Amino acid sequence: MFDNESKSDREEENVVFHYSHDHRIKNAPKVVQDYYNGNFELNKGLKVLVKNKSNRFILIALVIMTVFALIYSRINSSRNKGELDGFKLELTSFAFEEKIYTTLKIEESQKKKTEEREPVVLNIVFKSFDVNNQVFDVQEKSVLMEKNLERLQTLVTDFDITNIEASVSSGNKKVVLISGVKR
Repeated sequence: MFDNESKSDREEENVVFHYSHDHRIKNAPKVVQDYYNGNFELNKGLKVLVKNKSNRFILIALVIMTVFALIYSRINSSRNKGELDGFKLELTSFAFEEKIYTTLKIEESQKKKTEEREPVVLNIVFKSFDVNNQVFDVQEKSVLMEKNLERLQTLVTDFDITNIEASVSSGNKKVVLISGVKR
């Protein structure tokens, strides 16, 4: 016997434990009792989603988050597209091997393709923005649109550039397109 051991410590060794399955089930919740009695019914299908208050709350939250995600993706994707003087414009940019490749696709819209038109001069200003939303680089280009499809490309060295902005103008009309850099 150890010095710090008392008689009460050894009394716990004499406790006898009797396991009673029926006694344990009798004090269990109704769901557990039904399960052991064979009366348990599993909810299937859409009933599970609206069975209780917490499931309804989660369903409503998922629906709301899905709607917000769709709206955000719709708004965000339209920032890189526009139209000016009957031309569809689309700006895309991506990073590859420490360089940012930017492409401005200029295409004649379907409505205007049948009409004969005079060549149009489009002035484009490309601006590169870094992580602090500061202008890093500015490039200016002009294109004479005689064909119905033109692609302008620029190249910038990547110093943490996050966005590319293209200001396209023709006469007194102007469209600003913004594209995030895909990495």
